[in-house]
Amino acid sequence: MSVFKATFSIMKKNLGTLVLALAISLGISFAYSSSFSTDSKETELAKMNVVIFNKDQGSIAKQLENYLNETMNVVSLKDTQETIDDALFFGKVDYVLTIPKTFSHSLKQGQLSDLMIQVKPDNFSQVYVDSVINNYLSTYQFYQEAFPEKSETDLIKLTTKNVKTAGKINFDSSYNQLKKNRASSKVFGVLAYTMFMTIFSAITLVSLAFNRKEIKQRNNCSPFSKRKFSRQQFLVQFGFCLVIWVLFVSLVLFVTKSSFDYYTFYFILNTLLLFILAVSFSNLIGGIIGNPDMVSGINNVFILGSAFVSGIFVPAEILPDIVTKIASFTPSYWYMRNCTLIGNTSQFNNDFRTSFLFNSLILIIFAFIFFLLAMITRKEQLNLKLALKKTTTEN
Repeated sequence: MSVFKATFSIMKKNLGTLVLALAISLGISFAYSSSFSTDSKETELAKMNVVIFNKDQGSIAKQLENYLNETMNVVSLKDTQETIDDALFFGKVDYVLTIPKTFSHSLKQGQLSDLMIQVKPDNFSQVYVDSVINNYLSTYQFYQEAFPEKSETDLIKLTTKNVKTAGKINFDSSYNQLKKNRASSKVFGVLAYTMFMTIFSAITLVSLAFNRKEIKQRNNCSPFSKRKFSRQQFLVQFGFCLVIWVLFVSLVLFVTKSSFDYYTFYFILNTLLLFILAVSFSNLIGGIIGNPDMVSGINNVFILGSAFVSGIFVPAEILPDIVTKIASFTPSYWYMRNCTLIGNTSQFNNDFRTSFLFNSLILIIFAFIFFLLAMITRKEQLNLKLALKKTTTEN
């Protein structure tokens, strides 16, 4: 009980620091989750945001641009690569099309000039917009071969009339569910930084206080053995961090509007593994460090750094292979792999369970290694003190 009171007093004294860390973490979670719509009930295909850079003044290229204006939501954008990359990354546009100068001339010769396309990796918009463009161009080429005597203007009129006769695309519930799960996986993935950082800050603040020289000397005079004191300290910290875990998971479930199903179960199970890992890592570092500046350093270098290279804040698809290989040595990478796996799953079969268990096993191994190192470190520190005390007594 005394350990609990002491830990509670330390956290109460440093309440401002903990609240600040929690506020920053929750702010990032809500800001990041607002970029992903998790309440999708679409039954029809929405218009994609398309940017068109038409460098060809031919009538075919102009008519293709007009057709895309009718079928897509064409937006204006500055023609610089940096602007295009930012717009694609932040979801302002879905598809960037550049029509080259030789487009109309090549099409008149019965050949298709390569269109320059820029999209985010694994984006459905590419498939959809590609099909619309290919449908228009293949229809034009069909009429061009079938009626070689007709003028270019007549061919464009026939093509436009044909492609405007289109059916209606509807989505079933599985598409909306998959879209919602992918968005939820991104929000849950942010916990690898926000929840990890908050747990780490809470444990290290308490550890720094107990590691102070005068506090250690006072505890050595207490009737508690070091083993009993360490055990109680760990249990109290574990209990406080468990409350933090429940708080974060509850807020994420509220943000994503998740109902309790298999997807939610696996998401929560994955966060539980992250929670165990965060507690193990924080206890290891808390038993080693003695300088408060090292806490922010580890927060920025290890926790935040691993979040960036693991595909949490930056999509893993656009990261170089060397970065992904480096990220595989961090636990955040395997946590995010599980989040992505759950979000992209439409059926919980043996392949899913095998992949999920493999990623989870890696997280458990990380947690076990951190816990083992924490125990070894504390034992070595205790043995060193006993050896020094024995040497002093003999002298």
